[in-house]
Amino acid sequence: MPTIYKFDEQFIATGETREISASEGAPFGWTRTAPPETIGTQVAQFSGRDGWALLAEAPTALPAPVPQVVTMRQARLALLQQGLLASIQPAIDSLDEPHRSGANIEWEYSQTVERNRPFVELLSQALELTDEDLDALFTLAATL
Repeated sequence: MPTIYKFDEQFIATGETREISASEGAPFGWTRTAPPETIGTQVAQFSGRDGWALLAEAPTALPAPVPQVVTMRQARLALLQQGLLASIQPAIDSLDEPHRSGANIEWEYSQTVERNRPFVELLSQALELTDEDLDALFTLAATL
């Protein structure tokens, strides 16, 4: 039975192996090509058709992507934790029509909040939130 070798989300060999039948394909995150031996801080990084490359050390972790959609429940809990929930309705009320009515509908009836919606942009401007602040809110919301 052939042995397959596991690699992580950065394509670094994990050291985990498994045997599969000769007719089975390697699942995603696994390869039939054995990684090279490493010494000290070296790591083996899978590079597809070319096999493995030896790196002097493991690459730094990639930052987690900012969630683009959260539930309205998650959004409201994040706003509450950050002391912003009570500011939402006054911010909506400060908008000119027809944006005010549209924002009220979004706030009251949406089941999700999408990072790229005009409603989110309007509210973030009204609350004077930076893009980084908004990213932090969406990241927090996704954990709730």
